[in-house]
Amino acid sequence: MKRHMKRTLKDFTSHAFLHGITILTIALTILIAGSLLLVVENGESVIASWKNGVRVMVYLKDGASSTEVESAGRSLETMGGVAKVTFISRDEALTDLMESMEGQLSLFEGLGENPLPDAYEVEVTPEAAEWARVKEMAAAMVRLPAVDEVEYGRSWLARVSRLLGMVELAGVALAGLFFIVALFIVYNTVRLALYSRRDEIEIMQLVGATGGFIKTPLYLAGVIEGAAGSLLALLALFGAYILFASKAGAGAGSFELSFLSLRSMGGVFLYGIFVGWFGCFLSLREFMKEASS
Repeated sequence: MKRHMKRTLKDFTSHAFLHGITILTIALTILIAGSLLLVVENGESVIASWKNGVRVMVYLKDGASSTEVESAGRSLETMGGVAKVTFISRDEALTDLMESMEGQLSLFEGLGENPLPDAYEVEVTPEAAEWARVKEMAAAMVRLPAVDEVEYGRSWLARVSRLLGMVELAGVALAGLFFIVALFIVYNTVRLALYSRRDEIEIMQLVGATGGFIKTPLYLAGVIEGAAGSLLALLALFGAYILFASKAGAGAGSFELSFLSLRSMGGVFLYGIFVGWFGCFLSLREFMKEASS
């Protein structure tokens, strides 16, 4: 193995430009795929945090009787997927609103009658906090006689869900495209290295060198290129993440951005190694067919 590694490093020195282009191409491939993966992971964290505290606001009709209000509360409590139901009177809602807008109390001067309705705050269980399930629950809630309107952030959740779907689709498409590009460049880099050493390889075959002895340094070169490209991409992605997180931290609210998980970083690293190895495998297979014919 030591001898194979020396031959591999010698080849890197002899074809430094070609190997450098290959590493940069693999790095670019992984950087784009990794960036989209980072967006998807953080987006999924947003959805997960939302699911752990889903609350549906059920606003009651202005003229609903106390009997209808109590009946609506009992119906909500017995509904599947509901963890907790809290009644919020219109006076309590107005007080909370005024406290939250303490610096703008002038807006409430001359308000007269309280315009806010009575409401129930419904806490949904994490198991039921799926987009389709919450939508079904809201549809059932709004059919109750005393209920006027139901709000559960449907427009926000729908937009986030659609955006994540688009990012995932774009990630798969771009990863596939750049995977092909990286394979093509690795394939041609190895072929150039093989043709530059064609006479040497033929002599080694004549003196009885095995296919493994000839191929191993080239496979090592492909693996090293993939590993170097992966590390370069992860470092660039981490630098961009630190820069973005420091600037966006002030406006991120309670949500905190996070970098790729160890599992994802391991997958990205292995993906780069596979690109390098597979490109080398394809090139060697083609070269050996030509050499034997």
